[in-house]
Amino acid sequence: MTLMLRPVGALIFGILADILGRKYPLMAYIILYSVVELASGFASNFTVFIILRDIFGIAIGGEWVQVQLMLSPAEITAITIIANIDGEMQRDILGGSGVHAIYALIENVPLFLTLGMRIWFSSHESKCIAYAFHAGYDFPVNLQQRLLDLNISLTQIQHSDLLSIRGLNTFKFANKRMFEYQAPLIETKPVDMPISYLNSRIFHLICYPIEVSQYVTDILRLRDKQLPSPIFIWEPTPECALKGYMQSWIEAMKMVDIISPNHEEIAELLGLISEDYKKNEKLLPNEILIHMADKLLEHQIGSNGNGCVIIRASREGCLVATKERKEIIPAYWEPLEDGNDNPSIIDVTGAGNAFCGGFMAGLLKSNFDIFQAALYGTISASFTIEQIGVPRFEINEQDIETWNSGDSPQIRLQNLKLRIKNLNE
Repeated sequence: MTLMLRPVGALIFGILADILGRKYPLMAYIILYSVVELASGFASNFTVFIILRDIFGIAIGGEWVQVQLMLSPAEITAITIIANIDGEMQRDILGGSGVHAIYALIENVPLFLTLGMRIWFSSHESKCIAYAFHAGYDFPVNLQQRLLDLNISLTQIQHSDLLSIRGLNTFKFANKRMFEYQAPLIETKPVDMPISYLNSRIFHLICYPIEVSQYVTDILRLRDKQLPSPIFIWEPTPECALKGYMQSWIEAMKMVDIISPNHEEIAELLGLISEDYKKNEKLLPNEILIHMADKLLEHQIGSNGNGCVIIRASREGCLVATKERKEIIPAYWEPLEDGNDNPSIIDVTGAGNAFCGGFMAGLLKSNFDIFQAALYGTISASFTIEQIGVPRFEINEQDIETWNSGDSPQIRLQNLKLRIKNLNE
């Protein structure tokens, strides 16, 4: 009965969260299930015990719906320094894979990932996004405030003896950049997370193949065993996209439901990339993207072998591929007719992380339709590439949230769906 009544709790607390916001229902269900759990140990008879466990099931259902999304335990929030071609330096730019995902979830725990998620949830819903980040003794107060302004479930892990994670982005020439960390990484592990985060429905992992098994095992061990199995999305780190890593990729893919490398990473893994390609930044034709996805799909992805491959392909958009279906999703900002980049594209840093964050939000919004979810990811990435750093979050005079002072994510989503429909006619 405890498990059967969880959907009831999810419905009740979900409605309350929509009306009151997530803060007070969150406090209520924590207090409720804590008290009922304690009272269960003092039940005077079996009937009372069953009633208490039923109430406990309703309370836990509230937690189930409240905290739904999460960033990778391996993701980072980084404070970025930008070195432009003309020698200009821009400091203390909020970034990192986690941050971009938030805006698409947040970076340096991947901020880009967090922001990728955040744009799809109103301020009344945004607490469903959970983000944990490490802050050294020098973490800028203004960047901390920007994270607080997002109104997400935020956990700051403070280090009084460590530097905050910082990275240097150096732009050499058009579309080419070099990145290096300026301070030691501080890894976020599942054990660092609040239990409510570990009960999330979706996890995004940015890590080496060898770390996938460790993270997945730890999350499953620490989370509530009565909850349904979560979805794991793996975004491999660029450093492991080498031919020698293929076997470790094969083993890691068995542990996740979705794998999402970019086109360069998978091409290098499969030995299909040349020095000429790297030098001239050639785009791969759709047939090659499909061929590469098929190479991964030859191996088991997920516990039942029915996983998905998403290849992020820069200006070409992305390929969403399963064994049964493959679909190319175009990028929102297309190249100009003369072949030059769209002027709306300023900096592609974090676009892939933002895509993954938006994709996670899209899974929830589309009832776990991976092809529809990819549209959400594409829109999230479109906001991330319009400026250096993460998208600008503002509340206008009409008390409406805006991103980059432009079209809403919902309008862009409608435009993208219409364009795809026209292409298919």
